[in-house]
Amino acid sequence: MSTKYNLKKILIIRISSIGDVVLSTHLPRLIKNKYPDAIVHLVTNKGIALLLSKLESIDKVISIDSENRDSLANEIIESEYDVILDLQKNSISAKLIAEYKGDLRVINKFRKQKLEMVYLKKFPEETVHVGERYLDTCRDLIEDDGLGLDLGFEVYTNNNKIIGIAPEAFHKTKRWQQEKYEELIDRLIKDEYEVRIFGSDNSTLVNTNSKAENYCGKLSLVETADKISECDYFICNDTGLMHIASACQIPILAIFGSSVKELGFTPFRVKHEIIEHDIWCRPCSHIGRAFCPLGHFKCMKEITVDEVYNRFNKFKEKQLETL
Repeated sequence: MSTKYNLKKILIIRISSIGDVVLSTHLPRLIKNKYPDAIVHLVTNKGIALLLSKLESIDKVISIDSENRDSLANEIIESEYDVILDLQKNSISAKLIAEYKGDLRVINKFRKQKLEMVYLKKFPEETVHVGERYLDTCRDLIEDDGLGLDLGFEVYTNNNKIIGIAPEAFHKTKRWQQEKYEELIDRLIKDEYEVRIFGSDNSTLVNTNSKAENYCGKLSLVETADKISECDYFICNDTGLMHIASACQIPILAIFGSSVKELGFTPFRVKHEIIEHDIWCRPCSHIGRAFCPLGHFKCMKEITVDEVYNRFNKFKEKQLETL
């Protein structure tokens, strides 16, 4: 049970990246549940702001870029927020709140723990999800409803026939090989699924089945989220679109290469399974790399199409059993 506060105005700061911002979307809802009349603002990157436009729990999304940082810092002081939650904790957010004298809550990023996992292969006894770390900044202010993320998109049911595929990731060590995705897509289409492929215009898929709906580079971020919300299942790498699918409550099968669950970035409060191989050198980074530092890339190369295809079918059966 939270302590009683009389909050009227709250600011949340999470500037980047897409997945990290989406992982904060349960907080505005929980704040509004506790303080229905409170005003909630959220500061984020200009390119991400529109993604939050459907969230009724956020009264104003404030876009930040390199040109308005100084003026925004002044605006924050003048706005007289009762509480500021800094979920970014970097030099940019520090500058924004440097002159703020109120109730400031800053996330614990567990940086030492991350470095120990990467360089010493020392793993924590208990994994704390990033979504929970965000909650830790304000548990005394709210009551956790136990529900997941929220982007305000309608959740659909389509007779378990639409599968979303997100074959990309910003860092190469997080990408399962594209030719394997192409073979997987072929198999799913033969099984009479409607397959939707999501990604940027830099997608390296070459021989995509013509029966698949390839949305790579054709949709805005908001349009992408809307199309993802229509899917019944989502197969992906560790990427921002995975967290968008989480916020749409889509069951997720995620393929992890250099990532590990213990870093705390798995799908949050949604049905999911992770496909990963226990390679001794994982994780080689807490965010991903442009190349495998040892040159073998076993963490992804050893994951076969058969393994992913069979795991998906078993995963689907589990979901059907719970209906």
